[in-house]
Amino acid sequence: MSNVAIITGAGSGFGLGLSQKLAQNGWVVYAADKNPESLKQFDNANIKPLPLDVTDAKAVQAAANKIIKAEGSIDLMVANAGYGNFSSVEETSPEQVRAIFEVNFFGIENCIRAVLPQMRKQRSGRILMTTSVVAHVSLVGLGWYSATKHAVRAMSNALRQEVKHLGIKVSTIEPGTSKTGFGAVAFGLLKDSREISEYDGVMRGLDKWLGGLYRISPGPEQVINKMYKAATTSRPRPAYPASWDVRVLKTVFYVLPRSFVDGFVLWLAKR
Repeated sequence: MSNVAIITGAGSGFGLGLSQKLAQNGWVVYAADKNPESLKQFDNANIKPLPLDVTDAKAVQAAANKIIKAEGSIDLMVANAGYGNFSSVEETSPEQVRAIFEVNFFGIENCIRAVLPQMRKQRSGRILMTTSVVAHVSLVGLGWYSATKHAVRAMSNALRQEVKHLGIKVSTIEPGTSKTGFGAVAFGLLKDSREISEYDGVMRGLDKWLGGLYRISPGPEQVINKMYKAATTSRPRPAYPASWDVRVLKTVFYVLPRSFVDGFVLWLAKR
């Protein structure tokens, strides 16, 4: 019997690549995405397109129940759906704050709640959650987005401990800058959100230096390979930093004094 995976945010980027890689290696993959059009690109018989909005808890549970009925098990849940909103804390509206938490955090909650009963019953299973380097590093313009990823990391640490004795393994994937559709959405929101002139300098700096990193960043392949390893290795690590910038920024943020980090970030913003 083939292993069965559910991957959210599967219509593009990391989710798309992981869906294809798992299917090529014999997995049955339920590729979920909010945009049904993005699912039409799948041509592998092992990939089953699944239109799904992760913010709809009832729909996520219904999808999981349908998969369990059809396949008999769920071996892997990859809670990957999410988006970025680059903006200053004050310029991000309350509605935007709630919207990004609904997808990036509560969407993951919905996915976990939908599969855990079956995984407990099986005494096996694996849950992967896509976080980010900003699950550790919060920088100018990334405050609310970082908050969602910090929350996922904190929750995943507790969940990993709680379910270990049940044979369920939990890991996070930590991408840095990567050339996917993510950057275009996040920087588009940055340009649309500007209203308060006092933040012009630091926001221009964010657009310049972070945008520069995105322009020279590699494609998603390295992250996809890390996700595949986390999904298939017999002893997965708690977290998978996916690129050099993740490892460097984590080291800088945890080792150096916070005042130095603040000064360095603001120096970058003024360049």
